[in-house]
Amino acid sequence: MGLYRTIYTGAILFVIPVLIGLLVLRIFLSKEKNNLVLAFIVGIISEFAICELISVPMIHYGKSFTGLMKLYTIIVASLSIVSVIVNIFNIKGIFKGIGRFLKEVPKILLILTIILVMLQVYPLVKYMHEDGDDATYVATATTAIQTNTLYKYSAQTGSEEGEHLAARYRLGPFPLYIAIVSDLIKMHPAITAHTILPIVFIPLAYMIYAVFANKLFDGDKKKVFTFLLIMCILHIWGNYSVRTNFTFLLFRIWQGKAVLANIIIPAVWLMFIIAEENDFKFGSCLILFITILGGVFTTTMGIALPPIVLMSLSLIYELSKVKYNDLINKENLIRIKNLVLCFICCLPAIFYGGIYFFG
Repeated sequence: MGLYRTIYTGAILFVIPVLIGLLVLRIFLSKEKNNLVLAFIVGIISEFAICELISVPMIHYGKSFTGLMKLYTIIVASLSIVSVIVNIFNIKGIFKGIGRFLKEVPKILLILTIILVMLQVYPLVKYMHEDGDDATYVATATTAIQTNTLYKYSAQTGSEEGEHLAARYRLGPFPLYIAIVSDLIKMHPAITAHTILPIVFIPLAYMIYAVFANKLFDGDKKKVFTFLLIMCILHIWGNYSVRTNFTFLLFRIWQGKAVLANIIIPAVWLMFIIAEENDFKFGSCLILFITILGGVFTTTMGIALPPIVLMSLSLIYELSKVKYNDLINKENLIRIKNLVLCFICCLPAIFYGGIYFFG
């Protein structure tokens, strides 16, 4: 891949999500407006949410892949341009944040973490892992591009009748994200899935762990990177079963269910902590809402698992804060309000779940 194409691909996969994330953070979570890592996390999940919102109706009404690409490109490009305009005067603050981080972080631990993460990315870039589910993920993405349709033809037989008509595939159409990225960077979906997306998604998973650990350890960078090193070791030695999330991260991260297990569910934990830190204000709740919506896009299991995780977290946390000796007081009412807000954040999953069962 030439220099120009490398820069262009990097812009599509990294710069655009960061710009979208910075816009979301600046509008809805201003305390984190200079956090580039969190911006990248929010940006990628926002792209998933956008894909879910526009692709499911377009699949239902038989629209073309070209139409999906045009609409997605317009939305993403518009958000990126607005982000540049909004953040142009905040560049100094962003670079200050980067400088502060580099000053505080233990250099040896940072280098070791980067090396271990890159060691996990390298085999997927250098070699190729074949997986039976690529008959769905890669083949569906390829079919969408080559036929200029959305779930009209079976990726396995080419027939207009088949598995592609099932709601479980149409409501969580993650292969279309592979198709969109492939079309944008002008690479075959097989190359995009097996080689390009792991470069994005594996580091993304560790970025979520990093921000989560930073919250957990009150900004102690030594503890944060020690935590990341432990997570790296667990993932590298986690192939004791083909069903573990460790295996899904390192062998099939381009598949929607792997993204759900390694990115969306940890992100739900992270966004819940952020929402709790911000007293469940509108902006933090909206980001949590977007995370649940993005989870639905990865697979229809995203209809069930992220809401279960979120409501379990909220119930455990809020009930632990209830004052049982005086049930009717302001503090307990706040706990009830927080539970209701978490439930509202689950509405995307409830909505698509309703379509799945009754649509």
